Amino acid sequence: MKQLGWSITIAAAVIIIGSSWFGVKQYHCHQRNGAFARIIESISQDAHEQLKIGTKKADVARFYTEHKIPFKVVSWKFKDGGFEAIGTLDTVGGCAPVGCGTDRALIDVRAKVDADGTVIGEPEVVEMYTDCL
Repeated sequence: MKQLGWSITIAAAVIIIGSSWFGVKQYHCHQRNGAFARIIESISQDAHEQLKIGTKKADVARFYTEHKIPFKVVSWKFKDGGFEAIGTLDTVGGCAPVGCGTDRALIDVRAKVDADGTVIGEPEVVEMYTDCL
């Protein structure tokens, strides 16, 4: 009977410790996810304010530089041809969804530009986790 009492005590302790660990992990994930969402919102808001149609090449470059986002201008092949300024920030997000190996994330900022580097389309900000199935 004593053995059964110890088994129950140990099982209860494992459940309590496991639940506590899970709760702490969820709290930290909630905090990190909130911080990641604020970064994305800030970059998105700045992109829509600073990369308006008509923004010149120097100001486009300044936007990416101020946000520490490496970027390049690439040509893309659509019916009308054209160019796109693409910047990708490699960072750590909140807590990646199930199926992702790490919390590594990318924040992509894209803006269509003409041959002179002047913005001709609304910017797009996309976030994604890497290492996911």
